[in-house]
Amino acid sequence: MRRGSIEQFKQAGVDIGLGRCHEEMVYGLALMYTAIYDEIGAALKKYNLTPGELNVLMLIKHQGGSQGLSQVDLGQRLMVTAHNMTRLIQRLEKGSLVGRSIDKKDGRVNLVKITLKGSRLLDQIWPGYNQKLQSLAGRLSKEDQLSLAGLIQKWLGVWRSLKV
Repeated sequence: MRRGSIEQFKQAGVDIGLGRCHEEMVYGLALMYTAIYDEIGAALKKYNLTPGELNVLMLIKHQGGSQGLSQVDLGQRLMVTAHNMTRLIQRLEKGSLVGRSIDKKDGRVNLVKITLKGSRLLDQIWPGYNQKLQSLAGRLSKEDQLSLAGLIQKWLGVWRSLKV
């Protein structure tokens, strides 16, 4: 492990090499999430979007299509509380990037659809965003990227299976 990363662990209160690999793993993942979120957030600032808002737009556009997605479904897919999902959608609505409507089949359900303005913004953001992701991931070899992705997918699968 590189010296800088050891210092980051120590600053987070994690002692390396004491046999508590669960702490190193969980806190290491949290530190990486924060670092990546901050870098992506800085890149999105010029579009007045947060990473969470970008995720909502991408999910609606690519998974919801012209029908959109229910607000509850969005929250579950992004693992966001109902309160935070409402705030995200309200902010995107204020910018005319999404619209909400009542589901004709079930009046209790809010459907969220991306607007033409939101879709065009995503198209504008994507090349730079994708390049940023490649740059961040590129700090690891392709082999390490595949290995890490596999481990995260495996851990997430185990975690989700235990929640059922």
